[in-house]
Amino acid sequence: MRSLSRLLREFNRLSICQLADGLGPACVIETELKPPHPEFRICGPAMTVLCSRGDNLTLHHALHLAKAGFVLVVSDGGNCNAALWGELMSLSAKQKGLKGTIVDGAARDLVEIRRIGYPVFSRAINPFNAAKEDYGSLNTPIRCGSLRVNPGDIMVADANGIIAVPRAQVKLALAMGLKVLRRETGLKRRIKQGVTLFESLELEGRVRSRKAKRRDS
Repeated sequence: MRSLSRLLREFNRLSICQLADGLGPACVIETELKPPHPEFRICGPAMTVLCSRGDNLTLHHALHLAKAGFVLVVSDGGNCNAALWGELMSLSAKQKGLKGTIVDGAARDLVEIRRIGYPVFSRAINPFNAAKEDYGSLNTPIRCGSLRVNPGDIMVADANGIIAVPRAQVKLALAMGLKVLRRETGLKRRIKQGVTLFESLELEGRVRSRKAKRRDS
């Protein structure tokens, strides 16, 4: 298999929409967790973090241990009564070379996070800070929104949604996504030449058949 760094470079070329088109309806996409900036994008292997409800002690430990290139994927069951993530953690994560943080819970300091330029996705915004009393677990399977995430899954996220690609499916997902990318590149070239999508997609025959079916019904 290609090296992880090369795989990630190729995944980074793909949008969530391209991956969705390539993988089809069976692909689970989380759309409720949102970034504070529409251009925020995440691509990297998951380090999973399960926090106690309203408590980010485990997440602080994860941030301390995390290696450059990883994505922190965090859950406390979707509780949004306190912010698990904020400005100072974003600053630290960027300094360490992490690729982003996905929180099934609340974050805060959105303006500051945008200025830092560290990609964060969260379910909600809450200015109240989380407790630091209880410890959950690191690098165990978790539920993050609609996604089941295992440590090492490749996380891809943009303003359209978030997916978790298991390592066993990486080659297939990448191949299908790149196929869509190549097709769209050709369509864009034709559009710039003045060809409409209706023409490129050869929809005339479909329109004719639908009109005929309507007349016959």
